[in-house]
Amino acid sequence: MKKIQYGKEVTLTDRQRENSRILKYFVTESPVGFGYSELKCYGIEIEKTDRKTGMKDIRECKSIDGIFFDIEDAIAFLSVIKKNRILPTELSVVLEKYIRDKIKKHREETSTAANSI
Repeated sequence: MKKIQYGKEVTLTDRQRENSRILKYFVTESPVGFGYSELKCYGIEIEKTDRKTGMKDIRECKSIDGIFFDIEDAIAFLSVIKKNRILPTELSVVLEKYIRDKIKKHREETSTAANSI
């Protein structure tokens, strides 16, 4: 599996600049046919690191593989979650809503196109 970071990391700090949270967003790429095909599928990974003065870093990571077959769809989703600073624990819920909204939009477009015939 190949992992590509999407844009720069997002760093959030508290007012005293003693604590910070670093968020990194990645696209993961996996072959579909294991050598029999050129097809690839794409997943999403979020990595969070909490840094507190005088303590060890606390890291958390959430990855969901193989959810997109088009790199542009994966990047569009990453753009949304990075803009909204989504945390690893929120990834599943946000992804489910994103896919549900895309399906609803597709159904509406299909229905509108069928009605215009």
